[in-house]
Amino acid sequence: MSPRGFLRRSVRWRRFWRSVKNAFAYGSALVAIATLRPIPLSLALPLSAAVGAALFYLLPSVRRLSEEHLRLAFGDSLSPGDRRRIARRSLANIGRCFCEVAKFDTIARRLEDYVEVEGMEIAAAILRQGRGAIAVTGHLGNWELLAAYFAHKGIPVTAVARRIYDDRINDLIVSFRRRQGVETILRHDPQAARKILHTLNRNGLLAMVIDQDTQAPSLSVPFFGRAARTPVAPATLALRRQLPLVAVFIARRPRGGHKITVYPPLPLPRTGDRMADARALVAAMSEKIEGEVRRHPEEWVWWHRRWRRPPVPRLDLDAKLPYAGRAGVRGSGV
Repeated sequence: MSPRGFLRRSVRWRRFWRSVKNAFAYGSALVAIATLRPIPLSLALPLSAAVGAALFYLLPSVRRLSEEHLRLAFGDSLSPGDRRRIARRSLANIGRCFCEVAKFDTIARRLEDYVEVEGMEIAAAILRQGRGAIAVTGHLGNWELLAAYFAHKGIPVTAVARRIYDDRINDLIVSFRRRQGVETILRHDPQAARKILHTLNRNGLLAMVIDQDTQAPSLSVPFFGRAARTPVAPATLALRRQLPLVAVFIARRPRGGHKITVYPPLPLPRTGDRMADARALVAAMSEKIEGEVRRHPEEWVWWHRRWRRPPVPRLDLDAKLPYAGRAGVRGSGV
């Protein structure tokens, strides 16, 4: 077989195997949802955590990535045993998150007991300005529950997200958000700019998760002492339109349930150097996320390849951004 033929066959095989894995993941999700719904939450949560922890042993690539990234982040301050424990608990957390999404109707009936908020007055003060705001967070705690909580409080929430690798799984997540009152803007939607403006004009929260290396315009800033590509969109939009930019996180309480923390708005630099201002703001956001990960390392997704690509040397801030000079966006320059 020629090298070209081998490559074509290899690509076809990888695509086939990916489709099999996606179908299995989707089917497993449907079965898990159907299984969890009739089970009391007090039993469903530990059961889901146990299944998540079991994945630590069933998915060796996830285990290796998680332990390696913990080593990169914490160095020798964590022993190999500590890294294994945190990696296993982070997978258990994902199991609990899945359970809470599947049983959110149960949680919603006692939402005020299940979730407490520190800094709600900060969010209220920001929204009284009537211009909307940008809320940034990371893949920490249960970020889907975080958005759903604010939507249930009557605050318009729109999540800007990338499309999930499988349309069926993507639709499951988007449908869950929609039922809770959370809209979704897919990053490559040609109507993204118009939808972003619609959220802000409704005095809503534009929610962005920015702790992963994705195919989005990014700047490289420190994350655990290593340059990591970090989406620049929330910083650029905040600077361009002088919008409040807040970091919001959710973490599990020892007694069960969650605590949401809303931090004061990040200062918006105005040096006149667009790139320097954007980089300073992206770095400040990344620092907030790193601090939260350090406080709750067992609740972060350590298997994501956070440092998988080389640093970004520069970025044209007006290139490929959905709100740059289109759909009636006001203002010129950052």
